[in-house]
Amino acid sequence: MKVNSGFDIFGHNKLTRHMKRILLFLIFLSYQSIGQTVYQPHEVESQAVPAGGAAVLNQFLLSNVQIPFKSGIHGLNKKVFVKGVVEADGSMTGLEIVKGLDSLCNIEAMRVLGLYKSWKPASIKDQKVRQTVIYQVPFNVDAPENFDSTSWSFVNYYDKKYYPTTIAKDYKYRSVMPVNEQGYIKGDIVYEEFRLGHWSKVNTVPFQRKELWHKVYGEPGIDSVKVYQLLAEDKNETNYAPVLTFQDNGKLIAYKEYVAGNKTALRKQYYLSGMLKEVETSGDSSVTNVSWYSNGQLRSVVEYPVKQVLFDSKVFGVWEANGKQTVKDGNGWWKYNSDESKKLLYEQGAVHEGVKTGKWVGKWSDSTIYYVESYDNGILKEGHCFVNGEKVTYAEKAIQPHFKGGINSLYQFLGQNIKYPSEAARRGITGRVRVSFTVCEDGSLCDYKVEKGVVQDIDDEALRVVKKMSGKWEPGELRGQKVRVQYNLPVNFIMQ
Repeated sequence: MKVNSGFDIFGHNKLTRHMKRILLFLIFLSYQSIGQTVYQPHEVESQAVPAGGAAVLNQFLLSNVQIPFKSGIHGLNKKVFVKGVVEADGSMTGLEIVKGLDSLCNIEAMRVLGLYKSWKPASIKDQKVRQTVIYQVPFNVDAPENFDSTSWSFVNYYDKKYYPTTIAKDYKYRSVMPVNEQGYIKGDIVYEEFRLGHWSKVNTVPFQRKELWHKVYGEPGIDSVKVYQLLAEDKNETNYAPVLTFQDNGKLIAYKEYVAGNKTALRKQYYLSGMLKEVETSGDSSVTNVSWYSNGQLRSVVEYPVKQVLFDSKVFGVWEANGKQTVKDGNGWWKYNSDESKKLLYEQGAVHEGVKTGKWVGKWSDSTIYYVESYDNGILKEGHCFVNGEKVTYAEKAIQPHFKGGINSLYQFLGQNIKYPSEAARRGITGRVRVSFTVCEDGSLCDYKVEKGVVQDIDDEALRVVKKMSGKWEPGELRGQKVRVQYNLPVNFIMQ
């Protein structure tokens, strides 16, 4: 059928349909243009800002910047200004230096700022848009103490009582630790004594480069990665330098710093991206933990007791991944995930002045309630959990396994039962064997392993004596249930 009018056989106006297509195309181009356009701060209605606030981003930068050793040899207190585009997803792209320092600092500034993906993007008429941002990255570090640039080593001097000193006339001993261009240990630490007008070697702590597998948490689909470790440790497991753990690509994944040889003072864990995941600073009675989400947003600031005490923990601040703060100055609502019985547990409740208060609930990932606990000013008053359909009531959250009679009885048992191997005694071999084992629910022991040995006959003797302790332990408890707990025990072999 032939139709001569401007309508088709269904009565639709052809011109109208054509105009609608043009209008839709123009609207699409308009949205596409907005999505691709990069705006300046004065051109948007709401500017791009760090989701958790500038203070949180500044804390992220201070914590994550790894100041190049060569750049900071003489001390440094400057900033690198970086320009980039804040995208709609909160990331920053197109990074370039506006005002820099040197090539090493410039690269580091862009690396760190590129890791932060917790921006609140700019907007125009409630639509997210791309915006240019210039941000400053601080590089603040004092000149490294006792660094000798001629030997490229850290040299520490001591007097005749082995106290550190900077007075040349009192120099009696010194330690020399060689480092590479990044400031990391690269060789044996040598201890020397000044006598007859020159320095003579008296002892050496061996440098070690270990290859191993590192357990990974919080990285979807990845259980562990191959790494290498740099350290200087003697046969008694006393550490004389920070222990550094790197991925094969050179990115740090773990860092430990010690005081008094084997007590951890500072511990850092990193995401595979090289971004800091958490840092723990240890004191005499507590450990302060600061953690971040994988997008760079601050997660929490929490203080934990070193030993099991009535108070569980103290929280100072908690944030969600989008930057919303849920606990401020120790007050608010705390939600976090933990790992219990190798299962993911979601825990939440109120905190007041940093400690838990009122009703707290823990649920498994399928929303099944595992426990309900009642707190008063941080002290657990009562708790009950559900195990295989049964309700278990408890007054203490956790009880550590311990040798019957206490620590003094443990030392007495070791002293009465250790028989120094004759060959080791003849050769004057001493040292510390670190043995791990599991304290089972009935107090028996299993899963014995020599984690760090000295020589075969001493290791065998340590293992023999530890096995003899089976049945002499009180098992650990968690929420009213006896549980299996791994225990590490150092066994010292010292000739009297």
